[in-house]
This record gives sequence, C-alpha cells and structure tokens, in this order.
Amino acid sequence: MNAILSFARHMYSVFALNSIMGFVLGGFVALLPFLRDDFALSRAEVGFFATSLFGASLFTAIYAGNLIDRIGIHKSLCLGGLVMGIAAGLFSISPVYAVILFLALFVGLGECILTPAGNKAIMIWAGNRMNNTLLGIFRAGPGLGALIGASFLPALALHWGWRPVSLIGPLLFLIICTVIFFKGEFCEEREVVKKENSLKGELAIFLGDPHCRFALITGFSFAVVLSVVVTYLPLWLHEGPGFSLSMAGLALGISRLGGVLGRPFWGYLADRTGNQESILLWEGAIVAIIVLGFGLLGDYLSLMLLMVLSFVLGFAGMGFEGVYFGFLGKIAGLERTGTMTGMALTFFRLAIMTVPPIFGFIADTTSTYTLSWLLVAIFPVLSIGYYLLGVRGRKPLTCRNI
Repeated sequence: MNAILSFARHMYSVFALNSIMGFVLGGFVALLPFLRDDFALSRAEVGFFATSLFGASLFTAIYAGNLIDRIGIHKSLCLGGLVMGIAAGLFSISPVYAVILFLALFVGLGECILTPAGNKAIMIWAGNRMNNTLLGIFRAGPGLGALIGASFLPALALHWGWRPVSLIGPLLFLIICTVIFFKGEFCEEREVVKKENSLKGELAIFLGDPHCRFALITGFSFAVVLSVVVTYLPLWLHEGPGFSLSMAGLALGISRLGGVLGRPFWGYLADRTGNQESILLWEGAIVAIIVLGFGLLGDYLSLMLLMVLSFVLGFAGMGFEGVYFGFLGKIAGLERTGTMTGMALTFFRLAIMTVPPIFGFIADTTSTYTLSWLLVAIFPVLSIGYYLLGVRGRKPLTCRNI
C-alpha cells in the first residue's frame, strides 16, 4: 500500500498523460460518426482512420522505442505528448478528412513514444517494489481514459459539435506535458545506460532469444483478442444471441471495465507469485476457453451468462498489459526495455490491422461467427504451446552474457 501511495505522489503526471492518451484515442474514435456526417464519408473511408493511426505506429514503433533508450524518459514523454497533443488538436480545424488521416499518422507516432516511455518510467521508479502491480495500475489509465472519452464526448458533441469537443483531450495533453517538463520526477540518474549496439544488433538479439519470441507471440495473440472484441463483440451479440443494440454496447462497456480492473489484479498476482510467465499462460487459457465457448455455444447462452463472460474476457484478454510489459523488462533488461517494447508494439499493430478483417471475412463467407471465434482461440493456444515446447526451462536474455 505504501508503494502505491508513493507511486501516486511521484508518478501521477505520467499516469495522467497516458490516461489522456486513452481519452484522446477512445474519444475521437467515438466521434467518427459525427465526422461521417460532416464529411459525407463511406464506411470504408471511416475505417481508414484506424489504418492511418496504426499504420504509422506499425513502421515506427521499434525506432520510437529505441529512441527512448537513447535520449531518456523525460525527453521522450515531453516529445511524445507534444507530437500527439498538437496533431490531435489540429483535427478540429481540418478542412477535409484527408488532413485528419495525415494527422493521425503523427498521433500514432506519439502513442508509440508515450507507451514505452511511460512503462520504462514505472519500471525504473518501482525497481523491485510491486513492479507488476504498479504497471497494472499504470496501464489501466489508457483503458479508463478511453472509456471516459467514448462515454462523454459524443454526448457533448451533440450540443457543441465535434470540432470544439475534440480539443478537450489535446488541451489536457499540453497542460500535463508542461507539468512534466518543469516538475517531472523520473529519477533520471537511476536510468541504466544503454549498451552501444546498433538497432539491427538489438533486434537480432531479441529474435534469437526464445523468451523474447514467446513475448512477441503472446503480445500478438492478446492484441488479436483485444481488437476483435472491440470491433465485433457488440455486432456478434446483436446478430447471434440476439441482444438489443443497447445491451450489446453495454456488454462491450462491461468488457472494457473488466480490462481496467484486470490490469492491477494480474499485476498484483504476478508480484505475489513471482512468475509472470505462468500468469500470462493462465490468462491465455481463460481467453481461449471463453472464445471457444462463444464460437460453439454462444447462441444458446443466457443474457446474464454472456454478460459475465464478456467481463471475464475483458478481465483476462484486456487485463494482461501490466504483467506483459513487466515481463518485457524482465527478459530484455532495463537498458533495452524501450526497444523491446517498441518491437512488441509492432506485433500489436500487425495483429490489429490484419486479423479483424479476416475475422469479418470469415463471418461474411460462412454467415456465422463460429469459425471466426475458433480462429481467435488458435492464437493463445499457439502461444501456450510454444512456451511449453520451446521456452520452459531456458534462461532469459538478462541471465546470459551477451
């Protein structure tokens, strides 16, 4: 408890910055229907926003993570916050949708800098004191911010329009960046000096280590679950089990709430057991069982049970981040945490951009979601199988001389 109170006193600005990042991303996505009416967009054109946002980060996440290892946390947080805040603020004066898509590239770049910088700040500050728990609390911030933004910004936009409302998040961003610039406490003197390896050499080290490969596969599998749930859970509940649109949306909200609560819970459990790998494997197993249940039995389950399963799916499938990012620091070492996190984010984005369209295509082709849910279940199962066959019993990267 003392560690958590100390975290709140010293790291509130980093937590606030990442929470506002979630607020900006989740809130603006919720405003896309207003943009569709304003710019007369097709459904496909609306979808290009996510492509621009994640497309930029797909190709820049590794470089952004490596930059953090080289220039330090304080400069990285200020840089990422300013890039994201300014780009998102310019959405409000964009005359055409193409300009918004261009600016979304820089919003995605800012997110690529903020996520690993914030994670590294927490890990360096926490040391061995409830590292995973604090990361879980920290990673709950973007989810909570996204939930708040998606809940309130559309209602405000109905009264004032989407343009002024979209400025709320960027203005908060700039305020927090100013606080960080002048008063940020990130213990820079405790940062580990990065070894002078080339980026190509760093990536070769990671890809040659079985624990790092397991981390990348696991991150990809959880990103599949997260992106599919956010994109298709309400639609499936409406078209399959027959939920009303309002109840289907409520189920997604419950799933997101599960993710917010799950992050500190799983982090605390990892700190108590000292075994991050086992926690990630258990989370993957829970996710696989639930999505298999959706695929095989979903149309026959009761409303209440589906709500409970939606919560548990979010609790395990979205609540992995605290443990996961702590695991990245454990296997790669603090001097390489930024680069390793950037590499993991690349796999995240790859999953988000590729699997949901395949999920939808299979559902359209078969006129049912059964095979689509079975596809999702394959990824955590592959992650578990790879760990049991190729990773268990081997020393991680940080325990070897390299």
